[in-house]
Amino acid sequence: MKNTIEHYISQLLYTNDCVILIGFGGFVCSNTSSKLNKKTGLLSPPNRSILFNNQLIDNDGLLINHIAKSEKFSQDQAKAEVLKFVDKNTTNLKKYRSLRFNKIGLFTLNIDNKIVFTQDLATNYNLDSFGMQANVQKMVARSTIETIEDSLKIIKPKTNFTTKRLLKVAAILIPLIGLSLISVTQQKNIENIYMQMANLNPFSMETENIDLEKNKILAPLNPLENIVSDTHDKNIKDKIIIRKTHYIIAGAFSVEDNAKKLMIRLNKWNYNSTIISNENIMRVSYNSFTTKDQALTSLKNIRKENPDAWILSL
Repeated sequence: MKNTIEHYISQLLYTNDCVILIGFGGFVCSNTSSKLNKKTGLLSPPNRSILFNNQLIDNDGLLINHIAKSEKFSQDQAKAEVLKFVDKNTTNLKKYRSLRFNKIGLFTLNIDNKIVFTQDLATNYNLDSFGMQANVQKMVARSTIETIEDSLKIIKPKTNFTTKRLLKVAAILIPLIGLSLISVTQQKNIENIYMQMANLNPFSMETENIDLEKNKILAPLNPLENIVSDTHDKNIKDKIIIRKTHYIIAGAFSVEDNAKKLMIRLNKWNYNSTIISNENIMRVSYNSFTTKDQALTSLKNIRKENPDAWILSL
């Protein structure tokens, strides 16, 4: 013969799910997916698992026909060669208690004289994995959340109320009470003032003053708000034009270097970050918006990354 019986069995294992060696047993194949050994980091490509069943001993014609065509033998001559091969290897297995089929696997006899088969993993019978080899992958540890240095810790607003803060809160409540005394002719102005009060942060900006005697809203203390009054006719309602900027705050710092570091980091993340200074506190924003609705929409997405983000309206 040009090639051994083992060689022809090996060829058939690539394309057939079962190859029977007459009088010896059958090789049953099934595809397996790629595997990663987490301890060793070894990544194995898709393979074919081979099991040996010593109950499958009847001739199905597959191996005999393949040998006959390859060797240009008759069916009887090919069958005779297979039986001769089986007889020889059965004798060797009983004598030495182990037997190896090249590129297929190792056969051994246990204490009960039953055959135990171990597949030779050096040969991959999965045609989809042709050319692939097992390789060792380096395990990469990744942090699920990117943290900012300890020096950039976000300062949460304190919940304790000082006398100064209570005065600021009172400055908001007094205008609200005064607004209830304004005549119905000032209804449009009242609605605008209520919108301002809803967006007002008592800890970050100055408040408006209301002259209750004259029933007129005075100019705001905040230079960022522009109020234009029509004084040519006292009977004409005051016209109020308010321009505000709404900032989404990422953190507040008393050290300027820390504020700058966070601003640079946010700008690298494609935010339009700026620093808003107020007395000794420097607030760092993600973005600024001209309307409260825009700021609220953006805040909803930002809070997925930073639950402590909040809106500052100036």
